[in-house]
Amino acid sequence: MARHGSLAEQLGGFRIFATAPDHEPDPLQTTWTTTAANDNNPEDVEELKHDRKRLVTPSVQEIMKNVATGELERNQSGQITKIGRLKFSDGTQTEKAFRFTIDGKLEEYSARMTTGAMLGCRDKVDTALGGEINPQEITDSNNYFAAMLDTKKPRYVTGRRHKGPRVKLTHDEAKAELAAAYANTDMAKVTFTRYPDGLPCGSQRVADSFLGMQKTTCAGGGSVMWQDIVSQREDRREWLEAKDGMAEHHFKTLTDAAKAGSLKQLGQARGYSGQYAIEAGRRLLVAANDNFEQALELARSAKSST
Repeated sequence: MARHGSLAEQLGGFRIFATAPDHEPDPLQTTWTTTAANDNNPEDVEELKHDRKRLVTPSVQEIMKNVATGELERNQSGQITKIGRLKFSDGTQTEKAFRFTIDGKLEEYSARMTTGAMLGCRDKVDTALGGEINPQEITDSNNYFAAMLDTKKPRYVTGRRHKGPRVKLTHDEAKAELAAAYANTDMAKVTFTRYPDGLPCGSQRVADSFLGMQKTTCAGGGSVMWQDIVSQREDRREWLEAKDGMAEHHFKTLTDAAKAGSLKQLGQARGYSGQYAIEAGRRLLVAANDNFEQALELARSAKSST
């Protein structure tokens, strides 16, 4: 055992002792398995790729839309710097980019854009490609919530990009404007309209706003793979054989350590007090840990020899 290692690194046997189950493995526990069930031939999957959605901004449609406007802007040198809403470099602009240093680390730097390069472009890999979303399923789901909650049928409302200039008013100016509106209004002629109950319109799927009603995958129920059952039973058999091969006082030390809250409590249980209790608890725990590791190694050796 390394003398200079931390106490946690030295107590590997105690971790096995404390986490060992006190019962036979339950065959009905989970559908997850710790045994790999992958028989793919490396030569068969070598050329396979994982398709992912790639986002390129601006899109080809957006580029052609701006080109069709015919709006061009040139600088003093006659270089085209803008087509519609698309901006181009004149050789002096920079954009954030990444590169590898000599020691192989990735760093961010300001890359100079070549003359004529389109500015503000983005090319990144997004989510993995999968099945297409069926719009009819979304509509049926939204109508289900509307019928269940007795509300108006939902509709998806996107945010407006251009909301116009923002008018800034102080608190006193807002109060004065509201008072003027009340003074110019005949409340006897005011009618109040109550809008029907509705659903959130910020998402295409209303179900996204009701997370508690969504069904998700879980690992509960099912049968454990037979490989897991065999492995757990073998681990428990080794643990029982190692326990039988331990000295009685070492076994009692590990049992008390699993319940103790500190090394001091472990030492006090053996009659020590003060600082001596901490040192004694550490010494007793390390000795019992070594004894259990030796017994566990003997149990594994006996298994391999049979």
